[in-house]
Amino acid sequence: MKIVSTSAKGNFNLIVQNNTITELKYNNWFSENATATLHSHTITLKPKNIWTSRINIFKNEEAIGDITFNLKGYIIIKLTNNEGEINYILKNNSLWKLKFEVFNASNELQFSLKSENKWTKLNYDYEIEEINFDQQTNFEELALYCGYAANLYLAIISAV
Repeated sequence: MKIVSTSAKGNFNLIVQNNTITELKYNNWFSENATATLHSHTITLKPKNIWTSRINIFKNEEAIGDITFNLKGYIIIKLTNNEGEINYILKNNSLWKLKFEVFNASNELQFSLKSENKWTKLNYDYEIEEINFDQQTNFEELALYCGYAANLYLAIISAV
């Protein structure tokens, strides 16, 4: 699976076996609002506050979770379903080349996003390597949220 940037404003395709599954599109250049259609569901991501430290996740206009940045630089993806709350933590674990790792609530590595940055592009592409995914949520859906969170992480650290 890959995340491939499609525009400088942050849009990207989620690609599985050379097939585009969905494209996440930002509403405009200065907005962190984004939408995608995945498995006939409309997914919308909207900042909850002006600092974009918390992002609400909607699926078919129903709130299903959020993405939160903590003071340690970690990104927490909280999803709710019929069975309760599921938490994932996205961490950048590399200094020179971006490599995000996704952990479940038990701190078990689920998958990683390895940067395939080309300096001629303004955004990053990622190769997604599944390690030991626990199947508590849809893998492609979680990868979409992680791609969005990674873009936002880069925007925040580049603004500092």
